[in-house]
Amino acid sequence: MIITISGTTASGKDTTAELLSKKLGIKLIRATMKDFAKDLGIDILEFEKTMASKSDEWDKKLDEWQKNLPKKYKDFILVSRMGALNIPQADLKIFIDASIDERAKRIAERDNIDSSKAKEYLIARDEEFRQRIKRIYGVDPYDMKHYDVKIDTTNMTPEEVVEAIIKELEIRGLL
Repeated sequence: MIITISGTTASGKDTTAELLSKKLGIKLIRATMKDFAKDLGIDILEFEKTMASKSDEWDKKLDEWQKNLPKKYKDFILVSRMGALNIPQADLKIFIDASIDERAKRIAERDNIDSSKAKEYLIARDEEFRQRIKRIYGVDPYDMKHYDVKIDTTNMTPEEVVEAIIKELEIRGLL
């Protein structure tokens, strides 16, 4: 079973994916620069110098890496903002979101910064990502047509989010 978890910044993607992976006993793959470099067998510092400095090249290489994951693994959970677009054949493609105020609160608490600065950061980061992906691929990564399910985590605990996903998997006959 392949599950992708995408979403906005500070919506709970990583926490959800980690808990779901443990609950289902399925491999968790995080699509980060560090994980990508490790999988390629490249030192992270060398990777940053040669690939990550060119954002289009970095995005494209990371996306190609993700597209090849089903060839390597039968069952996994991929947490990535581009997961659903890169693995459209996934059994369940989840988009996680929360209100901007809740996400700003989470960032402010995590990074010990003012919530208004956190809110500005979130808006800028999400929009920069959206525009970069539109420029590179001509698609909106936040368009819900790419996802099977959208979960608003604003008033949910991470455990409740995982239970909602489990219910969705049961409804779809995947569990």
